[in-house]
Amino acid sequence: MTIKTYRFHARNLYNAWNYAGAVPPALTRQGLVQALAGSAIRELTASTNGGYDAHIELDRDTHHDAVTEIESALMQLAFYTVQAEVTELATATVEGALLGGSAGSALGASTRNLGGLIVGVVIGGAVGAIFGHTAQTIKARYRADRIAPGIWRFTQLPIPQQGFGAQPRGSQS
Repeated sequence: MTIKTYRFHARNLYNAWNYAGAVPPALTRQGLVQALAGSAIRELTASTNGGYDAHIELDRDTHHDAVTEIESALMQLAFYTVQAEVTELATATVEGALLGGSAGSALGASTRNLGGLIVGVVIGGAVGAIFGHTAQTIKARYRADRIAPGIWRFTQLPIPQQGFGAQPRGSQS
């Protein structure tokens, strides 16, 4: 299974002069979810340099469709963004379910009862699928730069080394 996430910095569409003493609008989770149907907000925090840093999960046919929809939703909420980081994550849901089902079948078989075997497979598969879904690996990363309204240029970014062999940044062997 592939999960697509988008990180971006949202700024107010209008500067403080447009509000003439009034408080500029705030970007909220509820507003973003309502404007972006089917999105899941992973993170939304006020940035120290103004605006908001957002990280959302959004499943669309193409990354272009997704960032264009994000751009449109932000405009509705009086915000804009000019750059986004796109990440494609692979999950191990199926592999986890198979491994958990195998372990569950081994435990269930030890009961020497068909009911115990079936219960072991079902419970093991469900637990394995849950743990497999949480194991996410980066498949691809892109930077999306806004060229004009609705027009984005995508640049592939390197994938950081993952796993136990990964070295901290700046360390050399």
